[in-house]
Amino acid sequence: MALNEIEQITEVIKKSHHILITFKKDFSYDAVASALALYLILKKQDKLVDIVCTDFELPENLKFLPEADKIKSRINNLQKFVISLNTTNDKVDNLSYDVKEDELKIYITPKSGSFKKDSVSARSSDYKYDLVITLDAPDLDSLGKLYQNYTEFFYNTNIINIDHHPENEHFGQINLTNMNTVATSEILFRLVNTIDKNLLDANIATCLLTGLISKTRSFKTPNVTPKTLEIASILLAAEADRDTVIKNLYRSRNLATLNLWGRVLARLKSKDQNKLVWSLLTENDFVEAGANQKDLPDVIDELISFVPGVEIVVLIYQLKGKNCVIVNTSKNHNAMYLTSNFKPDGTKNLVEFCLTEATLQEAETEVIEGIKKRLG
Repeated sequence: MALNEIEQITEVIKKSHHILITFKKDFSYDAVASALALYLILKKQDKLVDIVCTDFELPENLKFLPEADKIKSRINNLQKFVISLNTTNDKVDNLSYDVKEDELKIYITPKSGSFKKDSVSARSSDYKYDLVITLDAPDLDSLGKLYQNYTEFFYNTNIINIDHHPENEHFGQINLTNMNTVATSEILFRLVNTIDKNLLDANIATCLLTGLISKTRSFKTPNVTPKTLEIASILLAAEADRDTVIKNLYRSRNLATLNLWGRVLARLKSKDQNKLVWSLLTENDFVEAGANQKDLPDVIDELISFVPGVEIVVLIYQLKGKNCVIVNTSKNHNAMYLTSNFKPDGTKNLVEFCLTEATLQEAETEVIEGIKKRLG
């Protein structure tokens, strides 16, 4: 009888030695919390595990999560270049090397005689990781430079793809996806609960509860199901620290972010029954609010939760003499397509780009009209 997805995942993990966990570059709190929960689960199974996300910077209000400092921004030592020397006829007496003008020279002195050219061979070692687990990533491109720089590695390594988004492209050898769940952390709970209920402890439960609460705005979104609430109650029974989660997610907005948020609301505009919303921020807004560019993701997050029915959020802001733009899309819109005329950098759901030769109002007109045309 064929194994189902969870049985396949269990078997693959058992056979794996060193596992890479990763999630999309424009990550959600659900992705970070799920990655840490999975990290703790795999460590309990005595696996070597690394978590890597392209250019990752840990948000201040997620620093309370256990092992949060384990998430890295890049892969180190994915492969080694191996030079082999056949020493059957002569042993090595001395080994040294020198680097000059981007050239490495290795000096090997035999005990007697000499080594021949045909005694030397070179090859790349096996990859450091023998399994990749992606979380909350609709496609491989959403991983950013991690995928772009190591495409061959991803093509030659088994991938377990765990996600709840309906647009997921099922790019893994094993795909555990369910669009009827509210969060990736909900799928991960069901996975753990099926594999071994005893794996769940207070730290893992806190991570999973963080994912659920962040994704559902503390269980206020319309897609919350009785099953979601049942899972939350099980996590609380497992001693998930709900008070700490709520405090860090919803009671820790700094004054600068709130000031910036007020300025965004004051200039908020919309189109098509709030499906497209946008706002402007001047350089002076950042100065007077005491805020900086790092506060913008929280502002966009608030916009998404504040405006009912929003599908596209555009934030146009001044920075060091340039007009920069962030476009965040949900549901069935591709941010890369909508802004392709501006040569954006990012993923299907989040892009950024700058316009140098324009006023803030001119940038607004150019960007919004460009998006409207793409929307048809």
